[in-house]
Amino acid sequence: QQPPQPHQQQLLIQSQPQPQLQLQPQLYQHPPAKLKVECIEVLKGLQSHEHGWVFNSPVDPVDLGLPDYFEVIKRPMDLGTIQKRLENGCYHELKGFEGDVNLTFDNAMLYNPKGSDVWTMAKELKDKFCVDVDNLTRKAHTAGWQY
Repeated sequence: QQPPQPHQQQLLIQSQPQPQLQLQPQLYQHPPAKLKVECIEVLKGLQSHEHGWVFNSPVDPVDLGLPDYFEVIKRPMDLGTIQKRLENGCYHELKGFEGDVNLTFDNAMLYNPKGSDVWTMAKELKDKFCVDVDNLTRKAHTAGWQY
């Protein structure tokens, strides 16, 4: 047999069942610009809080005399790093932002004894953040943003 001619090849292709494209909704989309702006506002509220300065930059264990810091804290996080990540579009969903902010305060509460100044400041800011992110989540849901 001879190979099919170009017009016959086209007919063969057209007669084959075409796979159906199934469009699945993106579960992890980049947050819309408005949501990013709202996250930055929530973060600025934490950074400018009277205790925010404590959490605005990475812990320097050498400067602070904390030789066991990295033995206790496996995933360091701070508000300044979160700000850079937000500005650079590193968060693809609200949960990532929320997780890093909570990690910042959870680390402080893990390393510092309950009732200490830093523990108390971290608890106060974490409580504030919980209220702020709850309000943001409601706002995003009401506005129909994908978050």
